[in-house]
Amino acid sequence: MKVVLDCNVVVAAARVDGACREVIDRVVRHHEIVMSVSILTEYETVAGRPSQASHRDTLRFVIGEIERLAVTVEPANLMFGLRDPDDEVYLATAAAGGAILITGNTRDFTQLRYGPVEILSPRLFLDRTA
Repeated sequence: MKVVLDCNVVVAAARVDGACREVIDRVVRHHEIVMSVSILTEYETVAGRPSQASHRDTLRFVIGEIERLAVTVEPANLMFGLRDPDDEVYLATAAAGGAILITGNTRDFTQLRYGPVEILSPRLFLDRTA
């Protein structure tokens, strides 16, 4: 399965040994990560924030592994009308790469599908790929 990882999943994986860390582990071992330069830039920007100081080394390690393993695509020229325009790149990247999007952001991703892109929570992804 091809997968785009929302930044909140990556950050949560670096902070807590829980579902998001298990998602990263499973994706790295058994699936194909799809990303774009814009997504990588957001990951790195978030990692540099003061709020990430206590987990920065782990977060940068996770980002580095994702970058090393991911297939980079140019996001599709699509808009989905999300509440937060900064999240559009995740859907556009997933659409371009034929991927699902794994996100814990139910506030901005309120639908189960946006065009060709299926949205899965970390828990639903784990349950489906068990």
